[in-house]
Amino acid sequence: MNAKKIEERVSELPKQNDQHKTILIVDDEQSIREVLITFFDEQGYDVLTANDGREGIALFESNPTDIVITDIVMPRVEGIETIRKIRKLSRTVKIIAMTGYVDSYLKEAMILGADDSINKPFNTEDLMAVVNRVNAG
Repeated sequence: MNAKKIEERVSELPKQNDQHKTILIVDDEQSIREVLITFFDEQGYDVLTANDGREGIALFESNPTDIVITDIVMPRVEGIETIRKIRKLSRTVKIIAMTGYVDSYLKEAMILGADDSINKPFNTEDLMAVVNRVNAG
């Protein structure tokens, strides 16, 4: 098969994310936001970011997203309150909680409205598995 035919066949393959979903990343660590922006952009998502829960809630109110990934321990408005408020704004948004602290934070997040959770540090394959799981559910 020549190169042109291979290129045509590859272009016919469905993209990882044909529906062009939007993700909101809420984390006070700039380095994590930057890594996740790059990763999800490469996966075909539109990515919005917020430095803390207060900013994340305001951003979600003005730009509802398909998925919210929020850290739990943050200044101003922490992740548990962020989850609670975003869940009140939307019953359908998928929410993923993340933390590098004790698992009890993630358990509380799940009780209060998160769809799934992940411990920090994580690799992008594990995070994508969580995103796929919430999208399938």
